[in-house]
Amino acid sequence: MRTNEANPFAILEDPGAMARAESAWAAAWSYVEHGVPAGDQERQSQRMKFVVASVALGTDDPREMANKAIQRFLKETRTRRP
Repeated sequence: MRTNEANPFAILEDPGAMARAESAWAAAWSYVEHGVPAGDQERQSQRMKFVVASVALGTDDPREMANKAIQRFLKETRTRRP
């Protein structure tokens, strides 16, 4: 992550929760990354971090976080396209 970008996982405060969210982000991002245009990957990766952080508040299970984040990310992507 670039130093000038906000860390969306900072809202979790607990180091364990942050680690679970980072693990969920890695899994979720690896699932959707191939469908993101190369020029948009950095921005979309950061967007996925915010999506994961938002779902992380509702679960401690990284797999569940990743699944929910993927669903939300893809749903929001479809609604953003013309």
